[in-house]
Amino acid sequence: MNVGVIEKVKLKHLNIRDYISKRLVTQLRLYTILFFVMLGVVVYEVFLGSISIFLAFVGFLIGFGVGVLVSRMIHLSWDEDSNMVIGRMDWIGAVILVIYFIFSIARTIYLGYFIQGTAFIVIIICITGGSMLGRSMGTSHGIRRILKAWDIIR
Repeated sequence: MNVGVIEKVKLKHLNIRDYISKRLVTQLRLYTILFFVMLGVVVYEVFLGSISIFLAFVGFLIGFGVGVLVSRMIHLSWDEDSNMVIGRMDWIGAVILVIYFIFSIARTIYLGYFIQGTAFIVIIICITGGSMLGRSMGTSHGIRRILKAWDIIR
């Protein structure tokens, strides 16, 4: 354990972002913003009657599950030099990325057989929005796990 980091936290007000790389913070913000934009579009389309609440919910659930799995493509670790949580893609991450691209293409092709028109676009937005939420939550969970291991948060 790095005693300097723990002393620094005890003496100063804790700002979690000081212990997370700027790239990861930006990535989490982007995923969260995209999720809320897509959620807004889906809510609007549900009120118009273009898609049922059930289909939208199922789309978000599928996307969320995929997003949590895809969040594993970035290997999170503690960098002792910068005293920050950093993310790097390893070979397992590259394999997950390829599988995610295949899923992205396949979902469009296969869903087109069962759903047409506006509902098709909205269900794609639901799945994508759910995956953004899943990636954001999966990455946040990994960051919290590392910060807890280093006794920066409880």
